[in-house]
Amino acid sequence: MSVVLNSTENIIKRYQRAQTLEQGVFTKKVAFNTTLYPHWIEGSECFWYIRDSASGREYRLVDAVAATNSVAFNHQALANALEVASGEKADADKLLISNLDFNLAAGEISFSAFEQRWIYNDAQNTCRRTGSHPDNWHISPDGKKALFTRDFNLWVTDLSSGEEKALTTDGQHCYVYAGTATVYGRQEHPITLEALWSPDSKSIFTIIVDTREVKHGAPLVQHLPSNGDIRPTVLNPQRRVAIPGDSTIETYRFLCIDSDTGATKHADGWESPAFYPPYAGYFSGNRGWWGPDSRSAYFIYQERGGKRLCLVKFDTSTGATEVVIEETSDFAISPIPVSHFCALSKPLPSSNELIWYSESSGWAHLYLYDLTSGALKNAITQGNWIVRNILHVDINQRLLTIQTAGRTSGRNPYYCDICRVNIDTGDLAEIVSTDHEYVVCDQISRISWQDKQANGVSHSGKYVVATRSRVDSNPVSMLFDTQGNELLTLETADTSGLPENWRWPEAIKLKSADGETDIYGVMFRPSNFDPNQSYPVLDCTYGYSAPVGAFTNNHTGNWHYLSAAAYAELGFIVVMINNRGNDGLRDLTFNTYQDPSLPTDPLLLVKYNKTDCIAGIQQLAERYSYIDLSRVGIAEFGSIPTALMGLLVYPDFYKVGVSSNPMANYSLMGALGTKAGDWPQLEQFAKNLKGKLLLIAGMLDDVMPVAMTFRMVEALQKANKDFDMLLLPNLGHGSSGYTTRRTWDYLVEHLLNIQPPDNFKLTSGLELFMQEACNG
Repeated sequence: MSVVLNSTENIIKRYQRAQTLEQGVFTKKVAFNTTLYPHWIEGSECFWYIRDSASGREYRLVDAVAATNSVAFNHQALANALEVASGEKADADKLLISNLDFNLAAGEISFSAFEQRWIYNDAQNTCRRTGSHPDNWHISPDGKKALFTRDFNLWVTDLSSGEEKALTTDGQHCYVYAGTATVYGRQEHPITLEALWSPDSKSIFTIIVDTREVKHGAPLVQHLPSNGDIRPTVLNPQRRVAIPGDSTIETYRFLCIDSDTGATKHADGWESPAFYPPYAGYFSGNRGWWGPDSRSAYFIYQERGGKRLCLVKFDTSTGATEVVIEETSDFAISPIPVSHFCALSKPLPSSNELIWYSESSGWAHLYLYDLTSGALKNAITQGNWIVRNILHVDINQRLLTIQTAGRTSGRNPYYCDICRVNIDTGDLAEIVSTDHEYVVCDQISRISWQDKQANGVSHSGKYVVATRSRVDSNPVSMLFDTQGNELLTLETADTSGLPENWRWPEAIKLKSADGETDIYGVMFRPSNFDPNQSYPVLDCTYGYSAPVGAFTNNHTGNWHYLSAAAYAELGFIVVMINNRGNDGLRDLTFNTYQDPSLPTDPLLLVKYNKTDCIAGIQQLAERYSYIDLSRVGIAEFGSIPTALMGLLVYPDFYKVGVSSNPMANYSLMGALGTKAGDWPQLEQFAKNLKGKLLLIAGMLDDVMPVAMTFRMVEALQKANKDFDMLLLPNLGHGSSGYTTRRTWDYLVEHLLNIQPPDNFKLTSGLELFMQEACNG
């Protein structure tokens, strides 16, 4: 079989097609409306959403009862009125407005723009400024007070008089009231106010993020200071980062504060390690709440090491605490599935009950607890399948709208359906269930994170908006009622920006290395694919982010889809395989599988065993004769060190790899509540290197310290191994167009065995995204 022919013109065209796809990551340059984000309007069965296009955005209004979809308002009229009222330029096709609130009865829309709050009257075409408080204030339930933070302390203001009062005074850089965890030494998500008003508006349940005794993190040396100085400087020298084995780590301390007197009461005996994922705050991550009596509060505690999880009841008057629910396991327990940023457990204040999410049976299911007694009342769901989401709680009918996966034999177990289940009896009825992924906004998942106000289910629970998707077809967003009737097709994704002759990838089903367990993945082919040619294989598997279910260009979801497709355009067969131990979206046995002789994440959240990927690629080579097993490469998205794992642990299979800011030694990783361990480190396998390796490292990476890469370099040097390295003094935790292009060049040269184009200038989707953000 012949090898793919090459010419300078051919390879440049490949790079151009690949760049088109890469620019679709973080931007909407390739596909529009791949996920629909509905915003239901209070007191109605209507919602609004944004329809994107190459020319701009359009706000749409949907009436679920009438099954109509129309323009929400006159965009040009609003832009004109806003310009008159604000004195600022407003583009009707690209309105820079947010936080919309529709008053359908009055025909008015309130929104934020130009750091002000506005009300637009559609009938009168008028826009007026309205008074508002800052978005980050927490208003008390009675509407009389607002809570905010200043200089690491909590403050309260009287909304009628404007009088401000400090509730705490001892806050400092390493002792932050209502703060968010740093863990790695930086904020992973915009800082939120982590505090909850009591139902009676008298008290505040909050946390202190305490890093006072935590050691300093690895120094970030800026060798080329951005201020023009010649002398290198240390950035943020006060960074605190606990690593496995440290005696003191970052913790949450729980307390209640009287909003009138400032008197505090701490929860006796409880300090929770900051635990996975640190990207959301404690309360915004659904890990704590008030009881209905305004005296009892509850918080989820995870013991260091992750193998004990508790729900703790806190008497805010006395400080007394008691364990209500307790789980222990041989593996790390998380109340947050890897598809989400927030815990799935749901308190039911009116009945003092709790819906508890747990994998204690070996499968992710929901359980009903009595919070008064702590007794388990019943299993709401059970069976050899998993609950992936809770979308809506109807406490009057005692019904949940949920998403499940793996219930239908023979179906891809990553496809989510939509169901309703009775809280008390467990009776389950399908709303919609087909051989597709149904993406439903829930305000707490990774796919929903870019629009936390959106919600897929109406306030009444009668209607559901879902995007039906697969990796091999255009997504379609639809409106359903809860009987499963399809009422309206809202949007069909516009994927006209995909390269000419685009080939949809193939959803693949394989067997793991044990020859028994089904594993799933995606295979990408170039758009100019010729089955009579021979192609090298590139393994781009990346933990739970492999797009096994849906097509999307959402950068907070499975954004690796387009990056993998870009690699394929260069001339590779690209595979992404969800193997045992690396995705967290199957049963506990599958999720926790690990060879103890191999490197692993100490929290056992992601494992890097490549035996299943190798078995899968070998099966694909038997299935497709154009796959060349003598040319197998491996590349990474992010810092999970799959390329190092492949080249160092399986050196006879993987021939070429690129590893970027790799987690090469977990002993230097922000602890995430982990303990010291004796798991192997990748540097111990340096002597096995046979293939071509490019290491890329940013010296300002504040998550994966460059010291990790240096330890790998030292180990390779001692083993007398040849490798290549790209060290960038001002690159942080991430990639750039330059590092992406250098990765492409390396794989093209050493795996395709052809000369890459000279100095191809690549602008990545992230860079375009940042440029657009800077331009407003």
